[in-house]
Amino acid sequence: MSAKFHLRMILRVHGRIQFLMFNFHFAIFFSSQTPIKAAAESSAESDRSNNSFQTLMSSEQIVLVIGASRGLGLSLLEELAATPNTQAIGTVRGPTAAVDHLGSSVKILTLDISDEESITKAASMIPELDTLIINAGVGKRDPVTTSSTDVLSTYLNVNVLGPHRAIRAFLPALRARKTRRIVVISSSSASLGGQALPGSAGLAGSYGVSKAALNMLAVQCHKELKDEEFTVVPVHPGWVATDMGNTHGPGGMPPATSAKAILKLVDGLTPKESATFYKFDGDTMPW
Repeated sequence: MSAKFHLRMILRVHGRIQFLMFNFHFAIFFSSQTPIKAAAESSAESDRSNNSFQTLMSSEQIVLVIGASRGLGLSLLEELAATPNTQAIGTVRGPTAAVDHLGSSVKILTLDISDEESITKAASMIPELDTLIINAGVGKRDPVTTSSTDVLSTYLNVNVLGPHRAIRAFLPALRARKTRRIVVISSSSASLGGQALPGSAGLAGSYGVSKAALNMLAVQCHKELKDEEFTVVPVHPGWVATDMGNTHGPGGMPPATSAKAILKLVDGLTPKESATFYKFDGDTMPW
């Protein structure tokens, strides 16, 4: 037999071993998790928590949504769960019944965006990843001139340092695939040009400061990862009727509407669009 034939066989065996290890890691992780519901209610949930990625195929895209227990993040996960050839993974901070209806096809991990150890542990369970969507964040009306340093620090810790922790932790998994997309959920409050205009909308204040810093984080990640064909974009989800969006008042769009549009946008992104500030509908936002 030729040397080329032997090389092809070695690569095939290596690829199969990687695939089996991928399932093995998830089997270990989910079998070690505390069931989300109490034991009396949790036979189905326990089966789900212990289920490994046995159905994962190499042709599936793997998408992780950080911050998926409610609102926009939950809607993103629901849309991904209904998308063909997609393995959806979501993170929650702690036990919640909000994701029970998604079924065993969706994997749920425990992750606290403000806790580096929590993020590192979750990342160790995902050896391959196509798209990372960071939705976790905090926000309400906290003017900078009346906010304490501790309040502003909380915004920065969750909305900027949190995504920074997550991006660093999941880079190895993203590098294992060719898609290499990083999407950070930003806000119109992050737009320096937009916020400088009279009557500008958004929560602004300390929240706006943190989201502007998040946008810069995305740009700097783009600069450092562009040679590896990464796509890094911040996305304004629009005015959404979530707990956060409702602090701006009633009238926001349903989370599912924003989620569908965001995923349609993300699906078409290439490295050429990296470092572009997008609105959920595909329009661009002023920096």
